[in-house]
Amino acid sequence: MITVFIQKLINISTKYLSMKNNIFIKLLGLAFTALLLVFVGCNKDDLVKLDAEMATWKNDGITSTSVELGGIVVAEGDGISEYGVVWGTTENPTTADSKKVADNVEKAVYWVTIDGLEHLSTYHYRAYAITDGGTTLYGKDDVFTTLAHKPTIIISNEATDITDITANIAANVPYDGKALVTAKGICWSTEENPTVENTFTDEGEGMGEFTSALTNLKAKTVYYARAYATNSIGTVYSTQITFTTLVGIATVETGTASAKATTAQVTGNVIYNGGLPISERGICYGKTENPTIADGKVTNTGDEGEFTVDLTGLETSTTYHARAYAINSEGVAYGAEVLFSTFPTTMYINGSFVPGWTWTNDAVLEMIPVHSNPHLFWKIAWFDSGAELKFNSVRDWNGTEFGKTGGTADANGVWNKGGDNIPVEAAGYKMVVVNLLANTIQVTDPVIYAQGSAFGNWNGGEFLFTPDVADAKILVSPAAVADDNARMYVTATTLTNTDSDPVDWWQAEFSVLAGKIEYRGTGNDLAGAPITTGQKVKLNFSTESGIFE
Repeated sequence: MITVFIQKLINISTKYLSMKNNIFIKLLGLAFTALLLVFVGCNKDDLVKLDAEMATWKNDGITSTSVELGGIVVAEGDGISEYGVVWGTTENPTTADSKKVADNVEKAVYWVTIDGLEHLSTYHYRAYAITDGGTTLYGKDDVFTTLAHKPTIIISNEATDITDITANIAANVPYDGKALVTAKGICWSTEENPTVENTFTDEGEGMGEFTSALTNLKAKTVYYARAYATNSIGTVYSTQITFTTLVGIATVETGTASAKATTAQVTGNVIYNGGLPISERGICYGKTENPTIADGKVTNTGDEGEFTVDLTGLETSTTYHARAYAINSEGVAYGAEVLFSTFPTTMYINGSFVPGWTWTNDAVLEMIPVHSNPHLFWKIAWFDSGAELKFNSVRDWNGTEFGKTGGTADANGVWNKGGDNIPVEAAGYKMVVVNLLANTIQVTDPVIYAQGSAFGNWNGGEFLFTPDVADAKILVSPAAVADDNARMYVTATTLTNTDSDPVDWWQAEFSVLAGKIEYRGTGNDLAGAPITTGQKVKLNFSTESGIFE
């Protein structure tokens, strides 16, 4: 009997030592010591049998609908016929509430799995045991809270309002799983079981019915679609439905447009042929919005894919509208329109030096075109410090005026074309270059060279004009070394042709004829300007005059 009782004490010690609760371990140690002393001091007939006792252990594995609950057999007393766990929504549940009977006890501890619980709900639970004598014992009351659940999502049986490129699908979130639905919608793909990693709509938060409009579809194509809903627990998907878009017109995209004086180049792309062969594609254009093939058009052979067309015979200084188009047996499809403007034949400078910035004022400056380079204009003029400049191809505030963008010009005084006024920091002569191909405006110190036999050779870039020491508004050439005609030209880093190479000197040439500065511009070769040995050319761009002396 002594041996049996010691063994039971050892078993109880083992049971408690297997637990993680330090309080139970300490209590067990004290109880074991006391009982051992009693046992040692007693005879066989003096042994005390422990009363049956239960303790609530812990919970684990909580989900939205289930939990694992545990109990401890502290002492078996005269015997236990049933043990398990009871639970309910109020404190100290009993076997009259919900209960689950444990199958077996392992090292004094047992676990039961409870299913069918309500989402995001707090429950009370206790371990219990029923002795052989019919007494029900309970452990201490404890609580746990189930998690929220994934929402419920239902999709309609079929898509509606199907066209070649659109469809509507209805769905419903009838239950949010007791957590806010943060996103819901329809996801779709040409592959089965689409997810939000594919194309999807976002119909906002919360429960309820919604209808999603699917757009940018391809004609004559089978699509797979599922509704989805997301809360803090995760994303769930409905069953999958399929639908097929109708045959339709093509899907077309207009690309970029770049223009010159009387020509332009426009790109397009037939993204999808609508499920039918393309009989014609190209670019249509005109001077009004949204041109059609009834206006001007240039065709390009091919079906799907990118293409480029060249437009010719355009008017200078004109804004055009252009759209890509494609035709199949269902009709004509158009891309969005793009605007481009051909290079103008004139360019003007307005600014703070013009009273009231009025375009009709005589102070407005007309720029010089560059021969064979309709994208280039230049002008040398005297500006006061702090002057501001604007440009337009017509003398009007008509919305096509321009200036610069950005806060700082580059090292060569080059600004990108934009809408802001261009500042002139220091007073003096400035050479202004507008390059419509590069979309730049350059404001820099003028660089002028004399050229030809009168000055020694035709090499170029040698005989530089410099300011007169007595009058900064007078620019002076080196002295002529022979009797011949004086030839002069300007240069700048942005005076470049369509290949981005510097223009030829004669394309930016000017001369002095009858005391007046004359510019070649787009015209023929200038008349000869005789100069004699030892004479210098003196230019005054403020008065547009010059002399040889």
